[in-house]
Amino acid sequence: MPRRHPYEMNYARLEKLLGEPPQNLQPDRAYRFRASGFMDLVVERLPDCEETGRPVLSLCHYFELNGDLCQDPEMTVRVSVPRDGRHGMIEATSFQQAIPPVYQVVYPQPGRFYPHLKRELNAFLGYWLRNLEQQGHRPVEAD
Repeated sequence: MPRRHPYEMNYARLEKLLGEPPQNLQPDRAYRFRASGFMDLVVERLPDCEETGRPVLSLCHYFELNGDLCQDPEMTVRVSVPRDGRHGMIEATSFQQAIPPVYQVVYPQPGRFYPHLKRELNAFLGYWLRNLEQQGHRPVEAD
């Protein structure tokens, strides 16, 4: 059996966490996932990518500091929908955290990207999704 691409493995991990395909999340709605003893995860469907038309999601842990919500961290991912018997994929497109302030974008402008950052962020995304699974994050019903 051929080895799956890391983007495919990350798609499968995220789909398992969400309980549904990532592209099925509703726009303008926050989905919360909780595991006892760990920070909640908030997942939101953002506007689709202007260049590719693909769905874009935000995955974020937040903490409160002086009344403000701070990302710790937040990543955006672009979803490639499965078709023609192929697996779905997700690709990290940005990373940010509030303290210390960090903001990294893989695609700074159309047709340009940072290969090293692309590899680094997608590896971190895989690590983070594995941790979320091991920590036991589960959906929280909407308030």
